[in-house]
Amino acid sequence: MSSAKSLAQRSVQEKLLLAGGAATFALCSSNVVEAGIVSAQGTPILSKPTRVTTWDVDGDSTPDFGVDLGGGDAYLTEQNGGRIVRTTGANFAKLSAGFLVGSAMIGHDFSATPFRFEITYDHSIGSISAGGFTEGVAGFFGFKFTSGANTYYGWAEMIVVPTGDFGYEITRAYYNNTPGTTIAVGDTGATVPEPSTCALALLAAGGAAAYRRRKPAAV
Repeated sequence: MSSAKSLAQRSVQEKLLLAGGAATFALCSSNVVEAGIVSAQGTPILSKPTRVTTWDVDGDSTPDFGVDLGGGDAYLTEQNGGRIVRTTGANFAKLSAGFLVGSAMIGHDFSATPFRFEITYDHSIGSISAGGFTEGVAGFFGFKFTSGANTYYGWAEMIVVPTGDFGYEITRAYYNNTPGTTIAVGDTGATVPEPSTCALALLAAGGAAAYRRRKPAAV
């Protein structure tokens, strides 16, 4: 009787181990699926000295913005449906973390036609004019771009390069790859486990199940 009971207990334990392994596999599989918020292509972007001339946010081979220098100023040019959030009827807007970039924004909008945003540096007085950005300090701006018939919204972090190496650097950027969906400035999406973490978890689950099968039943 005790032998039969032990066999039944072992069967239940093995089923639980297998269920745990299946759950681990499901968890890892679900988390490696492309998230709604993804990192933009091509970052970081330094306007000087590398002189990158275009920025293709989603890597579809269509430039969304132009990056250039000229006449002592640095520019970020809207192209092919790419637009930058600005204060209503005004210029480049520095945004706070949590600001919702999307089709409806209070006090902010996108230009109807392509616009070239200028970041001006006056060597004589050392002033920066970039919609509230401070020289050498990271700040956020919002943007949208189109791919096919769809519009996507995103945010980027930018630093106006200090005096002596004038220009700007877009250090990182993210967008929501669900068409027409807003994104909060600073949102990088859910953290997903590293592939190695999933592999170790699956290996441990499989090893435990194998050990349980090999272990002799108590009599």
